[in-house]
Amino acid sequence: MAVVASLAAAERPDRLGVVLVDGRGGPGAGGGPGDGLRVCTDVPHVTTYLTAHDPVRMREFAQSLSAELKRRAELLGRSDFAEWHAGRELSGRMVTQRTATARGGGAQAESAPGTAPGAAAGAGDLDSAPSSTMRLRPGAARRRTDAAPPLPRLVVVVDDLDGLVAPALGSTGRPAAGSVMRALEAVAREGDRLGVHLVAATGPCARTAETEPARRATLRVSLDAPVAGPDEPAPGRGRLDRADGRSTPFQGGRVTGRIPRTATLRPTVVPLEWHRMGDPPARRPVRELGNGPTDLALLASALERAAREVAAAKVPSLL
Repeated sequence: MAVVASLAAAERPDRLGVVLVDGRGGPGAGGGPGDGLRVCTDVPHVTTYLTAHDPVRMREFAQSLSAELKRRAELLGRSDFAEWHAGRELSGRMVTQRTATARGGGAQAESAPGTAPGAAAGAGDLDSAPSSTMRLRPGAARRRTDAAPPLPRLVVVVDDLDGLVAPALGSTGRPAAGSVMRALEAVAREGDRLGVHLVAATGPCARTAETEPARRATLRVSLDAPVAGPDEPAPGRGRLDRADGRSTPFQGGRVTGRIPRTATLRPTVVPLEWHRMGDPPARRPVRELGNGPTDLALLASALERAAREVAAAKVPSLL
Protein backbone atom coordinates (compact mmCIF):
# COMPACT_ATOMS: atom_id res chain seq x y z
CA MET A 1 0.00 0.00 0.00
CA ALA A 2 2.82 2.39 0.84
CA VAL A 3 4.45 1.66 -2.54
CA VAL A 4 1.21 2.35 -4.43
CA ALA A 5 0.65 5.59 -2.52
CA SER A 6 4.22 6.77 -3.15
CA LEU A 7 4.08 6.00 -6.87
CA ALA A 8 0.70 7.69 -7.28
CA ALA A 9 1.82 10.84 -5.49
CA ALA A 10 4.84 11.19 -7.77
CA GLU A 11 3.29 10.87 -11.25
CA ARG A 12 0.16 11.67 -13.26
CA PRO A 13 -2.34 8.85 -13.93
CA ASP A 14 -1.95 9.23 -17.71
CA ARG A 15 1.79 8.59 -17.43
CA LEU A 16 1.71 5.79 -14.89
CA GLY A 17 -0.58 2.79 -14.57
CA VAL A 18 -0.62 0.47 -11.56
CA VAL A 19 -1.77 -3.15 -11.78
CA LEU A 20 -2.63 -4.92 -8.51
CA VAL A 21 -2.49 -8.69 -8.04
CA ASP A 22 -3.54 -10.34 -4.77
CA GLY A 23 -1.94 -13.76 -4.54
CA ARG A 24 -4.20 -14.85 -1.68
CA GLY A 25 -7.14 -12.51 -2.16
CA GLY A 26 -9.90 -15.03 -2.58
CA PRO A 27 -11.98 -17.70 -0.88
CA GLY A 28 -10.03 -20.68 0.32
CA ALA A 29 -6.79 -18.73 0.52
CA GLY A 30 -7.01 -17.54 4.08
CA GLY A 31 -8.56 -14.14 3.42
CA GLY A 32 -11.76 -12.57 2.25
CA PRO A 33 -12.11 -10.91 -1.14
CA GLY A 34 -12.08 -7.50 0.53
CA ASP A 35 -8.63 -7.95 2.07
CA GLY A 36 -5.22 -7.16 0.67
CA LEU A 37 -4.68 -4.56 -2.03
CA ARG A 38 -8.34 -3.84 -2.73
CA VAL A 39 -8.18 -0.69 -0.58
CA CYS A 40 -5.82 0.80 -3.19
CA THR A 41 -8.33 0.61 -6.04
CA ASP A 42 -9.63 4.13 -5.35
CA VAL A 43 -6.29 5.58 -6.43
CA PRO A 44 -6.81 6.85 -10.01
CA HIS A 45 -3.55 5.29 -11.20
CA VAL A 46 -4.83 1.78 -10.47
CA THR A 47 -6.15 0.32 -13.72
CA THR A 48 -6.49 -3.38 -12.93
CA TYR A 49 -7.17 -5.40 -9.79
CA LEU A 50 -6.90 -9.19 -9.85
CA THR A 51 -7.48 -11.69 -7.08
CA ALA A 52 -6.14 -15.22 -7.37
CA HIS A 53 -9.46 -17.02 -6.97
CA ASP A 54 -11.06 -16.75 -10.44
CA PRO A 55 -9.18 -18.94 -12.96
CA VAL A 56 -10.99 -17.39 -15.95
CA ARG A 57 -9.97 -13.84 -15.05
CA MET A 58 -6.49 -15.01 -14.11
CA ARG A 59 -5.91 -16.54 -17.56
CA GLU A 60 -7.37 -13.44 -19.22
CA PHE A 61 -5.03 -11.26 -17.18
CA ALA A 62 -2.00 -13.38 -18.10
CA GLN A 63 -2.86 -13.16 -21.80
CA SER A 64 -3.45 -9.40 -21.64
CA LEU A 65 -0.20 -8.74 -19.78
CA SER A 66 1.78 -10.87 -22.25
CA ALA A 67 0.11 -9.07 -25.17
CA GLU A 68 1.01 -5.70 -23.64
CA LEU A 69 4.67 -6.72 -23.42
CA LYS A 70 4.60 -7.80 -27.06
CA ARG A 71 2.94 -4.55 -28.14
CA ARG A 72 5.56 -2.48 -26.36
CA ALA A 73 8.40 -4.54 -27.82
CA GLU A 74 7.09 -3.96 -31.34
CA LEU A 75 6.59 -0.24 -30.71
CA LEU A 76 10.00 0.36 -29.13
CA GLY A 77 12.01 -1.79 -31.52
CA ARG A 78 15.67 -1.65 -30.49
CA SER A 79 15.15 1.37 -28.24
CA ASP A 80 14.36 1.17 -24.57
CA PHE A 81 11.55 2.96 -22.78
CA ALA A 82 13.58 6.01 -21.70
CA GLU A 83 15.20 6.52 -25.12
CA TRP A 84 11.86 6.25 -26.92
CA HIS A 85 10.21 8.84 -24.69
CA ALA A 86 13.21 11.18 -24.90
CA GLY A 87 13.09 11.08 -28.70
CA ARG A 88 9.34 11.59 -28.73
CA GLU A 89 9.58 14.57 -26.38
CA LEU A 90 12.27 16.16 -28.55
CA SER A 91 10.27 15.71 -31.75
CA GLY A 92 7.19 17.16 -30.06
CA ARG A 93 9.06 20.39 -29.36
CA MET A 94 10.06 20.93 -32.98
CA VAL A 95 7.89 23.42 -34.90
CA THR A 96 7.81 23.54 -38.68
CA GLN A 97 9.31 26.77 -40.00
CA ARG A 98 6.79 29.17 -41.53
CA THR A 99 7.66 30.85 -44.81
CA ALA A 100 6.81 34.53 -44.77
CA THR A 101 6.36 36.87 -47.73
CA ALA A 102 6.10 40.60 -47.71
CA ARG A 103 2.60 41.70 -48.60
CA GLY A 104 1.65 45.29 -48.16
CA GLY A 105 4.55 45.91 -45.83
CA GLY A 106 3.52 43.10 -43.43
CA ALA A 107 4.60 39.48 -42.92
CA GLN A 108 2.03 36.76 -43.50
CA ALA A 109 2.35 32.99 -43.61
CA GLU A 110 1.94 31.40 -47.04
CA SER A 111 -0.89 28.92 -47.45
CA ALA A 112 -1.25 25.95 -49.74
CA PRO A 113 -3.17 26.43 -53.00
CA GLY A 114 -6.90 26.24 -52.46
CA THR A 115 -6.76 27.02 -48.73
CA ALA A 116 -7.55 30.19 -46.89
CA PRO A 117 -4.71 32.32 -45.56
CA GLY A 118 -3.71 31.14 -42.09
CA ALA A 119 -5.32 27.70 -42.55
CA ALA A 120 -1.92 26.05 -43.03
CA ALA A 121 -0.61 27.20 -39.69
CA GLY A 122 1.86 24.88 -38.03
CA ALA A 123 0.62 22.39 -35.51
CA GLY A 124 3.15 23.45 -32.90
CA ASP A 125 2.66 26.37 -30.55
CA LEU A 126 1.59 28.83 -33.25
CA ASP A 127 -2.04 29.81 -33.64
CA SER A 128 -3.35 30.51 -37.12
CA ALA A 129 -4.20 34.19 -37.09
CA PRO A 130 -6.30 36.16 -39.57
CA SER A 131 -3.85 39.05 -39.37
CA SER A 132 -0.15 39.29 -40.07
CA THR A 133 0.65 38.85 -36.37
CA MET A 134 1.77 35.45 -35.10
CA ARG A 135 0.50 34.67 -31.62
CA LEU A 136 1.77 32.02 -29.24
CA ARG A 137 -0.89 29.69 -27.90
CA PRO A 138 -1.37 30.10 -24.11
CA GLY A 139 0.20 27.46 -21.91
CA ALA A 140 -3.18 26.23 -20.63
CA ALA A 141 -4.35 25.61 -24.19
CA ARG A 142 -1.19 23.64 -24.91
CA ARG A 143 -1.85 21.43 -21.90
CA ARG A 144 -5.41 20.77 -23.05
CA THR A 145 -4.36 19.77 -26.55
CA ASP A 146 -1.49 17.50 -25.48
CA ALA A 147 -2.59 13.93 -26.05
CA ALA A 148 -2.00 11.31 -23.40
CA PRO A 149 1.26 9.44 -24.00
CA PRO A 150 0.57 6.17 -25.83
CA LEU A 151 3.17 4.32 -23.78
CA PRO A 152 2.82 5.10 -20.07
CA ARG A 153 4.97 3.41 -17.47
CA LEU A 154 3.31 0.35 -15.95
CA VAL A 155 3.96 -1.07 -12.47
CA VAL A 156 2.65 -4.50 -11.50
CA VAL A 157 2.30 -4.82 -7.72
CA VAL A 158 1.88 -8.37 -6.42
CA ASP A 159 1.03 -9.22 -2.84
CA ASP A 160 1.69 -12.77 -1.60
CA LEU A 161 3.67 -13.94 -4.61
CA ASP A 162 4.23 -17.24 -2.82
CA GLY A 163 0.47 -17.82 -3.07
CA LEU A 164 0.89 -17.96 -6.87
CA VAL A 165 4.11 -19.97 -6.83
CA ALA A 166 2.74 -22.63 -4.47
CA PRO A 167 -1.05 -22.17 -4.26
CA ALA A 168 -2.93 -23.96 -1.52
CA LEU A 169 -4.66 -27.21 -2.43
CA GLY A 170 -8.08 -25.71 -1.75
CA SER A 171 -7.48 -22.52 -3.74
CA THR A 172 -9.93 -22.03 -6.61
CA GLY A 173 -7.27 -20.16 -8.57
CA ARG A 174 -4.75 -22.99 -8.44
CA PRO A 175 -5.35 -24.19 -12.06
CA ALA A 176 -4.49 -20.75 -13.50
CA ALA A 177 -1.70 -19.73 -11.11
CA GLY A 178 0.94 -21.04 -13.52
CA SER A 179 -0.34 -18.79 -16.34
CA VAL A 180 -0.10 -15.70 -14.15
CA MET A 181 3.38 -16.67 -12.95
CA ARG A 182 4.65 -17.09 -16.52
CA ALA A 183 3.39 -13.60 -17.37
CA LEU A 184 5.05 -12.15 -14.26
CA GLU A 185 8.31 -13.91 -15.09
CA ALA A 186 8.18 -12.33 -18.56
CA VAL A 187 7.84 -8.93 -16.88
CA ALA A 188 10.87 -9.69 -14.71
CA ARG A 189 12.93 -10.67 -17.78
CA GLU A 190 11.87 -8.07 -20.34
CA GLY A 191 9.84 -5.43 -18.53
CA ASP A 192 12.59 -3.01 -17.53
CA ARG A 193 13.40 -2.12 -21.14
CA LEU A 194 9.71 -1.88 -22.00
CA GLY A 195 8.69 0.38 -19.12
CA VAL A 196 6.91 -2.38 -17.19
CA HIS A 197 8.14 -3.01 -13.65
CA LEU A 198 7.37 -5.64 -11.04
CA VAL A 199 7.04 -5.09 -7.28
CA ALA A 200 6.32 -8.29 -5.38
CA ALA A 201 5.85 -9.15 -1.72
CA THR A 202 6.25 -12.70 -0.49
CA GLY A 203 6.57 -14.73 2.66
CA PRO A 204 9.27 -17.32 3.32
CA CYS A 205 9.09 -19.89 0.53
CA ALA A 206 11.92 -21.95 -0.96
CA ARG A 207 10.18 -22.24 -4.33
CA THR A 208 9.67 -18.48 -4.58
CA ALA A 209 13.42 -17.88 -4.23
CA GLU A 210 13.97 -19.92 -7.41
CA THR A 211 11.56 -17.91 -9.57
CA GLU A 212 12.56 -15.33 -12.16
CA PRO A 213 11.21 -12.33 -10.19
CA ALA A 214 13.31 -13.31 -7.16
CA ARG A 215 16.49 -13.95 -9.16
CA ARG A 216 16.27 -10.72 -11.15
CA ALA A 217 15.27 -8.41 -8.30
CA THR A 218 17.55 -5.35 -8.15
CA LEU A 219 16.14 -4.10 -4.84
CA ARG A 220 15.16 -6.33 -1.94
CA VAL A 221 13.28 -5.25 1.17
CA SER A 222 13.40 -7.43 4.28
CA LEU A 223 10.99 -6.53 7.06
CA ASP A 224 11.79 -7.29 10.68
CA ALA A 225 9.23 -9.23 12.66
CA PRO A 226 7.60 -6.81 15.13
CA VAL A 227 8.18 -7.70 18.78
CA ALA A 228 6.59 -6.13 21.84
CA GLY A 229 8.88 -3.83 23.76
CA PRO A 230 10.11 -0.22 23.56
CA ASP A 231 13.48 -1.15 22.04
CA GLU A 232 12.24 -3.92 19.76
CA PRO A 233 11.47 -3.59 16.03
CA ALA A 234 8.21 -1.79 15.30
CA PRO A 235 5.92 -2.69 12.38
CA GLY A 236 7.35 -1.41 9.11
CA ARG A 237 10.99 -1.49 10.15
CA GLY A 238 13.35 -3.30 7.83
CA ARG A 239 16.33 -3.19 5.50
CA LEU A 240 16.74 -2.26 1.83
CA ASP A 241 19.40 -4.33 0.05
CA ARG A 242 20.80 -3.36 -3.36
CA ALA A 243 22.42 -5.54 -5.99
CA ASP A 244 25.86 -4.01 -5.29
CA GLY A 245 25.74 -5.15 -1.66
CA ARG A 246 24.78 -1.83 -0.06
CA SER A 247 22.17 -1.99 2.68
CA THR A 248 19.99 0.77 4.14
CA PRO A 249 17.84 0.42 7.28
CA PHE A 250 14.47 2.16 7.15
CA GLN A 251 11.20 2.65 8.97
CA GLY A 252 8.11 2.53 6.79
CA GLY A 253 5.07 4.66 7.57
CA ARG A 254 1.61 3.31 8.15
CA VAL A 255 -0.88 3.67 5.30
CA THR A 256 -4.71 3.41 5.60
CA GLY A 257 -4.79 4.92 9.08
CA ARG A 258 -8.04 6.76 9.81
CA ILE A 259 -8.39 10.32 11.05
CA PRO A 260 -11.18 11.44 13.40
CA ARG A 261 -14.20 12.96 11.70
CA THR A 262 -14.04 15.87 14.13
CA ALA A 263 -10.43 16.67 13.25
CA THR A 264 -9.82 20.28 12.19
CA LEU A 265 -6.38 19.56 10.72
CA ARG A 266 -5.82 17.29 7.76
CA PRO A 267 -2.85 14.90 7.67
CA THR A 268 0.39 16.70 6.95
CA VAL A 269 4.11 15.98 6.76
CA VAL A 270 6.33 16.82 9.73
CA PRO A 271 10.02 16.16 10.39
CA LEU A 272 10.72 13.01 12.37
CA GLU A 273 14.08 12.28 13.93
CA TRP A 274 15.66 8.89 13.26
CA HIS A 275 15.85 7.95 16.93
CA ARG A 276 12.06 8.37 17.18
CA MET A 277 11.30 6.17 14.18
CA GLY A 278 8.88 3.44 15.14
CA ASP A 279 7.72 5.04 18.38
CA PRO A 280 4.02 4.49 19.05
CA PRO A 281 1.82 7.49 18.23
CA ALA A 282 0.69 9.81 20.98
CA ARG A 283 -2.51 8.61 22.62
CA ARG A 284 -5.69 10.50 21.78
CA PRO A 285 -8.98 10.75 23.63
CA VAL A 286 -11.36 7.92 22.85
CA ARG A 287 -13.88 10.30 21.27
CA GLU A 288 -11.25 11.25 18.65
CA LEU A 289 -10.15 7.77 17.68
CA GLY A 290 -10.16 7.25 13.93
CA ASN A 291 -13.65 6.96 12.52
CA GLY A 292 -13.16 9.19 9.50
CA PRO A 293 -11.62 8.66 6.06
CA THR A 294 -8.26 6.94 5.75
CA ASP A 295 -5.15 8.77 4.62
CA LEU A 296 -5.19 6.68 1.44
CA ALA A 297 -8.76 7.79 0.68
CA LEU A 298 -7.78 11.44 1.14
CA LEU A 299 -4.81 10.95 -1.18
CA ALA A 300 -7.00 9.27 -3.80
CA SER A 301 -9.49 12.14 -3.65
CA ALA A 302 -6.75 14.74 -4.08
CA LEU A 303 -5.26 12.82 -7.01
CA GLU A 304 -8.67 12.59 -8.69
CA ARG A 305 -9.10 16.37 -8.48
CA ALA A 306 -5.59 16.98 -9.80
CA ALA A 307 -6.16 14.58 -12.70
CA ARG A 308 -9.37 16.37 -13.68
CA GLU A 309 -7.63 19.75 -13.64
CA VAL A 310 -5.09 18.63 -16.25
CA ALA A 311 -7.54 16.38 -18.13
CA ALA A 312 -5.32 13.35 -17.54
CA ALA A 313 -6.74 10.27 -19.25
CA LYS A 314 -6.61 7.00 -17.34
CA VAL A 315 -4.44 4.15 -18.58
CA PRO A 316 -6.62 1.36 -20.07
CA SER A 317 -7.23 -1.73 -17.95
CA LEU A 318 -5.75 -5.13 -18.75
CA LEU A 319 -9.09 -6.80 -17.98
